[in-house]
Amino acid sequence: MSQVIQSGNQYILFNEAYLTSEDCVKFFASGFSNNQNIDSVNSQGRGEVQFFRCEDHSLVAKHYLRGGLLSHIVHDQYYGCKPETTRAFREWRLLAMMREKGLPVPVPVVAHVAIKHCCYRADLITVQIEAAKTLAQYLTQLPLNLEAWQAVGVCIKRFHRANIFHADLNANNILINQQQELFVLDFDKGAIKSGELWKLDNIERLKRSLLKFKRKTPNFHFEFDHWRQLIRGYIAS
Repeated sequence: MSQVIQSGNQYILFNEAYLTSEDCVKFFASGFSNNQNIDSVNSQGRGEVQFFRCEDHSLVAKHYLRGGLLSHIVHDQYYGCKPETTRAFREWRLLAMMREKGLPVPVPVVAHVAIKHCCYRADLITVQIEAAKTLAQYLTQLPLNLEAWQAVGVCIKRFHRANIFHADLNANNILINQQQELFVLDFDKGAIKSGELWKLDNIERLKRSLLKFKRKTPNFHFEFDHWRQLIRGYIAS
């Protein structure tokens, strides 16, 4: 299902069920907006996340950006000479593995890396989860019932049971669609991890995120009992 190709200084890992090697090379040679296979590009979203259509597929492209103080100096460059050790390839491989385990994550389509002088820039393309909102967006508009909060806890437990570490589990990285199905996004720096303490830290990180939205967003639908229901779902599953 997957293949890696090289075109000059570019390395592309792709899902053959969605794109051919020729499509991938043309795609990154011409850029999103100039590619004839793309109907539209929507640059709205966090950072450089773009939503677009390519042939019959609704896709999402993420350009990896630096965070913290380094972002003012290098912006989107990372140290590395080997494609398989780059953030894009690692995240693509992790997503593919999680899909095989039946975990609710986006389908990985393309990991793209351009290497120059032992530094690289990278992109990741996944299948878009349509008609979905982040948990933060949803709670800004509507409340979740108690059963749905328990389902969030069950969802997180599924990843923890598989020893999947999410480096930044927050209310923007959990999606909920119209059928109230849950998905988890953004596994940059994610990994398979042993032990138990990190799982507690993971859950606390999500709680801090929800409390932050509660403080900053008027009428944000999050109360202490909601969190109790989430933990109840996590423990019971």
